[in-house]
Amino acid sequence: MRKYRFFLIIGFVLFSCSPGKKIEEEKIKLPPTPVLSIRSNWGVVKSDFLRIREEPKPTATILAHLRKGSVLSILLRTEQKETVEDETSYWYQVSYEGLRGWVFGAYLEILDTRAQAETFAGELQ
Repeated sequence: MRKYRFFLIIGFVLFSCSPGKKIEEEKIKLPPTPVLSIRSNWGVVKSDFLRIREEPKPTATILAHLRKGSVLSILLRTEQKETVEDETSYWYQVSYEGLRGWVFGAYLEILDTRAQAETFAGELQ
């Protein structure tokens, strides 16, 4: 019985590895990304009040108003700049105290670390 099982396994291995058999490659397609990741992770609101919106456009629903000096965690940035009220910048998706939304970058100071952002925010007040 052991010899039979041994020859059965050897036969299966040889048959599976035969040079005439084609192995199909599986290709993985990833969806296109509408936004780009950015190196800077923190932003500070420079204007007196900044609207945080549901989408990255000036007509989107306003979720809240952020005060000058608010420190925001930046999550994403739009692919292209846009001009709003004579200012040209990117839209940034941010997180602030559990709220996630989009703000226009012309009214932010973008910084690399939270410590830098908190220092800048302290200087604004």
